[in-house]
This record gives sequence, structure tokens and C-alpha cells, in this order.
Amino acid sequence: GARVRLISRWKNVDIDIVNPNEAFEGGIKGSAYAEINPQMKMPTFVAADGLRLPESEVISQYLLDAFADRAPSLTPASLNARACASLAVRIHDVYIAPVQGAMYRGPMDRATRAEGIKEIARQMDALEEVCARCEGPFIAGDSPSFADAAVFPTLIFMDFLLPKYFGWKSAFEGRPALEREYAAMMK
Repeated sequence: GARVRLISRWKNVDIDIVNPNEAFEGGIKGSAYAEINPQMKMPTFVAADGLRLPESEVISQYLLDAFADRAPSLTPASLNARACASLAVRIHDVYIAPVQGAMYRGPMDRATRAEGIKEIARQMDALEEVCARCEGPFIAGDSPSFADAAVFPTLIFMDFLLPKYFGWKSAFEGRPALEREYAAMMK
């Protein structure tokens, strides 16, 4: 849900954030929350008209469309930059997010964790290649986009956990485009 919060703040859209574990009997795995989101995952966005949307990227795109008239755009201007932004999100959501738990989840046997960390490194290299395609400090150019909102929260985990617990000199060693994006987002 971090990307949704980033986009809503950048777009100056007030959204009520509710913790389902506190707001619904049985929490996120209870039947009350399942009525809103049958996947029983977070986040779920409920629009003013009652439309219920799970999945961070779907919610993000909804907010970008619903508030397209509010600056900043968060959608890259050029076709190529939009494609790179979409590809970066796809790499993050499909290939990094499923294995990022290797950095912090437990218990996990050593071999499984090592394979997860190895896959994280491989996917970071793929993300680096996409980020290097566009000039500018952000993933898709000179200003933040929906891709930065998706990737940045995970990079925070990587920057802290990979050096501290897995002996990496830096999460961004050999990945200057990702390091550039991370520094720009930290500012």
C-alpha cells in the first residue's frame, strides 16, 4: 500500500486509511473483510461510489485516472518513458515482490533464503537495465512517476536489509541507475 499512499500524497488526494486488522472482526482473514476483498489481502480501495479495488497497482492507476487533472501527472510524457515505467512496475510486482520476503520473513531454511536473495539480485539487475534506459534521476525521466511510487518502498527495505543481514556492500553496487533513483526519491 505504500505506493498508493505516495501517489495520494503527491496528487493531494485525501484517502482514509483503515487497518483491516483493527476495523473488521477477524481482521484481514475474517469474513467481514472478505466481503470487501475476497483475496483477503491489503490494500483494498473503496471509492466514494462503492467500487472496491484490490491490488496496489490497480488502485494507483485508478487514482492517476480519477485525478488526472491534478499535478503532478506521475505519468511519463513520452511513449518510451511510459513503457519503461510500466515495465519497471511489472518487474517489481511479478518478479521482486514474490521473493522479497527472503530479506525478512521467517522461519525460512538457509537454502531457500539464499535462493531468494540470489533472485532479488538478478531482478535488481533487470530493473537496473530498465532504469538506465531513461535519462534523469527517476525511473522514467526527470520527475517521479507511478513507477517510482511502486519501486521505492521496496528499495528502502533493500538498502537497509541487504547490507545489514546479507553482507552486501551496498544494495546498489553496480546499479548506478537504481542508486540515482533511490537518492532522488530520498530527497
